[in-house]
Amino acid sequence: MSLRSLFTTGLLAAGALAAPPGYGNTVTVTVTEKASCSASASPTSHSSSTSEGHGNTHSPWHYPSHSSSSTKTSTTSKASTSASSASKTSATSTASPTSKSSATSSATSKTSSVTSSVVSVTTTTSSLASTAATTTILATATATNYGLNDAAKAAGKLWFGTALDVPGTGEAQDPYYIAEFDNIHDFGEATPANIMKYEFTEPEAGVFNYTGAEEFLTAAAGKAIRCHNLIWSSELPTFITNPTVNWTNATLTAALRRHVTTLVEHFGDRCYSWDVVNEAFSDNPAGAYAPNIWYDTIGPAYVVEAFQAASDAVRANNLAVKLYYNDYNIEFLGNKSYAAQALVKDLKNRNIQIDGVGLESHFIAGETPAKAAQQANMEAFTALGVEVVVTELDVRLNLPPTVATEAQQVVDYYNTVAACVAVPRCVGIVVWDFDDTYSWIPGTFPGQGYGDLFLQPNGPNTPLVRKAPYDGCLEALTGAPEAL
Repeated sequence: MSLRSLFTTGLLAAGALAAPPGYGNTVTVTVTEKASCSASASPTSHSSSTSEGHGNTHSPWHYPSHSSSSTKTSTTSKASTSASSASKTSATSTASPTSKSSATSSATSKTSSVTSSVVSVTTTTSSLASTAATTTILATATATNYGLNDAAKAAGKLWFGTALDVPGTGEAQDPYYIAEFDNIHDFGEATPANIMKYEFTEPEAGVFNYTGAEEFLTAAAGKAIRCHNLIWSSELPTFITNPTVNWTNATLTAALRRHVTTLVEHFGDRCYSWDVVNEAFSDNPAGAYAPNIWYDTIGPAYVVEAFQAASDAVRANNLAVKLYYNDYNIEFLGNKSYAAQALVKDLKNRNIQIDGVGLESHFIAGETPAKAAQQANMEAFTALGVEVVVTELDVRLNLPPTVATEAQQVVDYYNTVAACVAVPRCVGIVVWDFDDTYSWIPGTFPGQGYGDLFLQPNGPNTPLVRKAPYDGCLEALTGAPEAL
């Protein structure tokens, strides 16, 4: 029976993994899923305090064809106590996204005849979660002989990777989490969720601190690194957000160029690429420049200045590092995607280096763009002479998950990965962390979560379980047909 056939009979995919994870055994797991509920708080406007979904917080995304108006809002960073920091750990804001799937229905299913081992586990979707009503789901894992990174490389991609929040969180101290991260069969790339951002690397004007970034690079030894990010509207040091003397166009441009040049030179070719500018465009109206300290002071030229500084540093130091623009809601053709395409054209016309575009891909189950839509969008970018990467993939559910919503989640993961597989210059896929224990989602979207490829049924520092979307990704990478 195929995996997709298992879904149609109500059997979900998950596999208990010890440290290190193994492959080849099929197990059945009965999962009692506890819903995650975070304390409510007042929503924060995207325009006033944007935060990124990278492991902790994120900007909003709105699909024009949907009624959902979910907004990623500011949180307090795990890695810093700075009052100016917006980061990804303990949520202080709320959002009220809608989903097409009910999160309250109970799921029942049959036991698969292909397995003999049944394990009952109680799961929590996040270390930030409190418990609510439960639903019991019977889950079945497929046997696999290799992992996601092996399959991605076999499909002609550079890697399948993950973001992680090391240092600054409990991830680095969780031996089971680290064992899976170190599993080169699954993850051949790593993205620093926070530690290379402005407030951590230049906490004071002209004073650079690489301690945390170097710790990350040590933890990720042997993997390709997508360095993230140089210029963004959030996680900025106080000398940028609250200067003793008001910024002018000239003085803030000089600060921007100093930061970009210094980091590109310091990390050099240890970075496969840099996200030079992150999330410059707005959703309201879609494709306009988003207001922030850079835009409000320098204007849209701040993006050009950042890429020019990075381009100059690459050329002056004879580096191979690639330069990317990264954003959300540019995963499908529309005004925001067209604005990003126009940026690529503008930079190329100026002879300023830009090598790729990052498609964040934070999705909601049932509201994810179709494979064809994502593929067409990727091809529109690659036609401009740049590569693309799926940079921050996760698919969140209303809690608790059900057989139906998790099956839809697998389809959505499958479609995104399959779109990348179909586009030669989509060079890789990165999930935004891989373990629900450390997910940014429940803290930012109360009542939603369960968005990653793995979970820890018994909490941090316990064995991981491989979830249904893992097998959906693997099927897409190996060319198995999507049969739902």
